[in-house]
Amino acid sequence: MRSFKKEDVVGKTVIETSGAVKGKVKDIIFDLGGGVTFLVQGADGKESQIPISKVTGISEHVVVRGEAAAEPGASTYGTTCRFCGASKPAEERWCPSCGRSQT
Repeated sequence: MRSFKKEDVVGKTVIETSGAVKGKVKDIIFDLGGGVTFLVQGADGKESQIPISKVTGISEHVVVRGEAAAEPGASTYGTTCRFCGASKPAEERWCPSCGRSQT
């Protein structure tokens, strides 16, 4: 598992695997129970929190799972990342494993 310093993450653009831009990481929040959350500032200036459990990759961007649910019975993985070879949903524009753009 890779480790990251705060300065490696703060300032990076947060993008859902579908390609939707959520904003930029403003800070990292942690609690005494071991929880880690990214404080993200959207283009509108509003702040939101994204738990580390939603982060699927960090490279030039922070890639997070989106809110869209798969259709019942639909296959969630249909192709592989051209960079790392991980399985990923065919419709995803960002690899959930390495965080690189698939376009």
